[in-house]
Amino acid sequence: MTTHPPTHRDCQVFHFAAFRWCITRAAELIAADPSAADFTPAAGIVGLEQFLPLTPDPPDTIRLIRVLVDTEYAMTTDLSRPVLVASLEHHGDQLGAVVIDGWHRVYRALREGRTHLPALVLRADTERAARIPYP
Repeated sequence: MTTHPPTHRDCQVFHFAAFRWCITRAAELIAADPSAADFTPAAGIVGLEQFLPLTPDPPDTIRLIRVLVDTEYAMTTDLSRPVLVASLEHHGDQLGAVVIDGWHRVYRALREGRTHLPALVLRADTERAARIPYP
């Protein structure tokens, strides 16, 4: 894992549990080397609705993880633009994958009844280079 570039003071960052990624850095790495991520033309998004405000929370429940989106803006997003996905690994164990950029697109797609979106899945070395270490 590399140090987060000091020039990225106002970069876009996504936080998930104990992980943080610099979306700006990930985009730079992909622009410099397109093989830094694998393109998937139709990544499944079914199940991600549990993290979004598509429906009100049932009474007397708390969502453990909620991704905040501007719902009006979300409905204007370009669904042909791939979402950015990072595979989660910790001490060699594969923990799954998480969308680190594109939640507004996911929201819109789900609202419109879509089940898939194009995605760029970061390769392991790209994910580590874009991850911001906690102090």
